[in-house]
Amino acid sequence: MKHFAKHKPKFASMALLAAGCFMPVHASADDKDSLETKNALPEVKVTTGRVRPGTLEDVARTGSKTDTPLRDIPASVAVVPATLLREQGVINMNDAMRNVSSVQPLMGGGYGFANNFTSRGLPLSFFRDDMPDGTSPQNGYYRTMYDVERIEVLKGPGSALFGVAGPGGSINMITRQPRSAFAASAGTMLGSFGTRIGYLDATGPIGQSFAGRFITDLEHADGFRGLKRDIFEISPSLMWRLADDKTLLIDFDHREIKIKPDNYGTLFNFNSQLVVPRENRYYSPFNNTSNTINRVTAVHNWAISADLNMRTAFTYDGRSLDLVRNGGGNQANAAGIITGRDARHQTDHQAFATFQNEFIWKTNTGPVKHTFLGGFEYKNTDITTVRADYTLPNAVSLFNPNNLETSLDGITRRPIFDRRISSDQTSFYAQDQLDLSEQFKLRLGIRNDLVQWSDKGFQSGVGFREIVRSRSLTTYSTGGVYQPTKFLAFYAGYSTGAFVNLSTEPTAVAAAPETSNQIEVGAKTTLLDGKADFNVALFQTSRNNYFITLNPGLNNNQTQDGNDRSRGVEVNLAYRPIAGLSILGNGVWMDPETISRANAINNVLGINRSIFGNRPVGVATNMGNLWTTYQIQTGLAQGLTFGFGVTYKGDSFADTLNLLRVPSYVVYDAAISYRIKKLEVAVNVKNLTDKTYYTNPTFAGALPGDSRSAFGSIRFYFN
Repeated sequence: MKHFAKHKPKFASMALLAAGCFMPVHASADDKDSLETKNALPEVKVTTGRVRPGTLEDVARTGSKTDTPLRDIPASVAVVPATLLREQGVINMNDAMRNVSSVQPLMGGGYGFANNFTSRGLPLSFFRDDMPDGTSPQNGYYRTMYDVERIEVLKGPGSALFGVAGPGGSINMITRQPRSAFAASAGTMLGSFGTRIGYLDATGPIGQSFAGRFITDLEHADGFRGLKRDIFEISPSLMWRLADDKTLLIDFDHREIKIKPDNYGTLFNFNSQLVVPRENRYYSPFNNTSNTINRVTAVHNWAISADLNMRTAFTYDGRSLDLVRNGGGNQANAAGIITGRDARHQTDHQAFATFQNEFIWKTNTGPVKHTFLGGFEYKNTDITTVRADYTLPNAVSLFNPNNLETSLDGITRRPIFDRRISSDQTSFYAQDQLDLSEQFKLRLGIRNDLVQWSDKGFQSGVGFREIVRSRSLTTYSTGGVYQPTKFLAFYAGYSTGAFVNLSTEPTAVAAAPETSNQIEVGAKTTLLDGKADFNVALFQTSRNNYFITLNPGLNNNQTQDGNDRSRGVEVNLAYRPIAGLSILGNGVWMDPETISRANAINNVLGINRSIFGNRPVGVATNMGNLWTTYQIQTGLAQGLTFGFGVTYKGDSFADTLNLLRVPSYVVYDAAISYRIKKLEVAVNVKNLTDKTYYTNPTFAGALPGDSRSAFGSIRFYFN
């Protein structure tokens, strides 16, 4: 398959247009903002502006792929609308995911230039408008919020619906669609760390049968601790009304993302403590990543009848990644010297093609109502990857890291691999949602994936080698809902997951599928005459045969020895006691545990022992987030909004031996904004107390969170 990610399109004129508007972070305004109109062209999602996102009546397709309200789904589904992202001044996925209980950033596979998360202690997969967004969390990309309408997160294995889905759940980025009435938004954000951001979002009719949307953004930041990023994105889309019952959506995304990665952060000393200033830098100054993505999607929706709909979708996603980053590295030894430092140069050319055809049929058998989903999917993955490592000769002091390498010139190159990874997957899936009565609902889902995968090429120490395998994977989900009233739903569900990890991070692809399962019971309710929404879920999840790093000081090579289990309880609250006041909160308490009996090594301390019973890397046992806003409703200050947030995350570990503890933290944020007619201005302040904290562990350290920072934005709306 031809990798059109290698052929960089020319977007100079569009870049000039975006630069001329040098603009804001998020285009959405209120739940019923200026870009939303009642006469929108037909879309897959059928929610209305009268339904608050995430409430019992809301429809989140990620939970069922149908128009089923959240109250009828026997699973946890979180919704983060663009309005909330805008209020909080969210720029990246790490900040956005604070609004979802139990979701935590994970360094491994991201290295500071790509998103990687766990939920309930287990990793999440990404989707964009229901279609797979890459093959695995590792070596992905840095996701921005400019074209996002909302983010939906399904908790637990979703393989019965989505196939290749992480055991912790699925993050579905729902993007903005073309509208049949003209509207536009543009603006800019300026702030700390040399941050300069701009965007433009315009939509409207094109003749009688077409509507288009054009979104573009530019982003530059010098970054805290020099972690620079430059991003240019452009996302045109076209909706064609073929007939009253048929639409065709064509969407194109082009992204150029350049980010300096840091997979050391602040390193631990010999006593396994973080004692040096957060400003210290241990990453090589020449570190860089360049990620170019071209993604084309076509979706045809056909309302065959009032009870039968068909959706046909195709996505081609081509990516080109060139990265230079550190690898290896230990905590400081007794003399305060960091050993085992390494550098890595890797190039990946990836192509993902996915075709889906599915139908939704609503019918009755006697008094029982059915919503039946049936589908077929074919997915092809084709990746070429080349890696070389460099042993860095300098002995770097933990307390005075002033002799870092400035280039790789003169350092011996060690070829690690030159491979081609490919996969063909053919899938059939079905799901039946049964309304047995007004109070009892049942869901049954099953999927079979026939996967053929191969990994061929050169590997250091082995020479040419070839891995070719095939496997039939069957996954399923089942659950029931009991609703004693329309404002209260109790549910229970069980789901399984299985997929083949095709990540380029390990030196070989998975020899066997990674598997997972989840048992969950919970309740969803609306209280106090609709002023409060409260959800609670108890869960047990497990994950088997995943890649894990057992010797982080030895090039961070991974083996498929991972095996975890997690139990806990999640809560989510949305409360609107009076007009203009909103309180959102979430929390999790859980007990994640490693049940693998593999041995791990700490080279500096000379410890070699089993990891059984330890906590998985990077997972806190408890965390929570609270965000509240108040908007003045009358008088001269009408439209003035104040926001305040607090985030808590418990401690976690950077290593499988649980020797390197990353401390817990509490961080406070604040916001103030004012909107009048077609203009909105806002100021967001993050880390109000200038707390030294660490967002997530690396391999022998932890990545410091940003110091106190402020960002001002201005947005213009036209319609």
